[in-house]
Amino acid sequence: MFQKQLIEKYGFPFENHIVTTEDGYILQLHRIPYGRKTNNYHKGAPVLIVPGVFESSADWVNTGENSLGFILADRGYDVWLANYRGSRWSRKHIKLNPDVDKKEFWDWSFHDIGLYDLPAFIDYILHATKQEKLFYIGHSQGTSNFFVLNSEKPEYNKKFRLMVGLAPVAYLSNAKTPIVYFLATYRNQIQAFVDRYLLYELLPYSPLLATLAQTFCNDNSPFQNVCASIIYTTFGYSNQFNKSMIPVILSNTPAGGSYKHWRHVTQIYLSGKVPKYNYGEKENLRKYGQPNPPEDNMSKITAPVALYYGANDLFCVPE
Repeated sequence: MFQKQLIEKYGFPFENHIVTTEDGYILQLHRIPYGRKTNNYHKGAPVLIVPGVFESSADWVNTGENSLGFILADRGYDVWLANYRGSRWSRKHIKLNPDVDKKEFWDWSFHDIGLYDLPAFIDYILHATKQEKLFYIGHSQGTSNFFVLNSEKPEYNKKFRLMVGLAPVAYLSNAKTPIVYFLATYRNQIQAFVDRYLLYELLPYSPLLATLAQTFCNDNSPFQNVCASIIYTTFGYSNQFNKSMIPVILSNTPAGGSYKHWRHVTQIYLSGKVPKYNYGEKENLRKYGQPNPPEDNMSKITAPVALYYGANDLFCVPE
């Protein structure tokens, strides 16, 4: 397995754990139980790291010794790297085939990850480590998942020592990225196109993209600035961005996701609130007992939370 080779390459131990959600998705948790500086196995406080959209556990260990997963392990933490449903190492279900049962398998958004994947991860980790609480680090969508979990299942608030939110996302009405604006403007046409060609899975992991990135985005390529400009346009400019890392980043990302997630994102963007998925009045009445989807009650989040954001982030703008 790629992750095992990558983590062990830098001298860290690797464990692969399989977790099944209440709604049948089979997920992988990648564990670094201790670091190189101490062999204090299973003694450190567990920390769960949940990646953002189109990301996977690889994004926390792919920048060498400066990777957050390695830094935490060497500081004595018991590191657990999540792979939520549909991403590269979690494309399995107890009944559904992601390449055959496309509409059913990919019928989820970030809300379902918060409602089903996170509880499965957290309960598994706390049981395996015999701990009562853990640290949580979420990036982008990984913060949205946390907000959903603790507003929908407030009993989970007591299971967190601290939540660290990197580029935290809840409300999206101020987002400045052209992707969300485009998806919102042409949402009906895009939905018709997706339904016609069954494009319910978006941007799965592609070795071809990794090869293209290594060819055109490396330090010796005249196209490296073009590669960087695409990233800046999508996410925002940063003078701290290391362009040399683009081939490394794109060797693992994107790792796959669902179209329904982005449909839900556009609904939040247009509403100015944080509602559950809007299925239309008839289906909303059946699912929620009301014509409009209810909102997530953020006031139920009582776990300690620390939020970190960048001034130029086009998704997570300060407003």
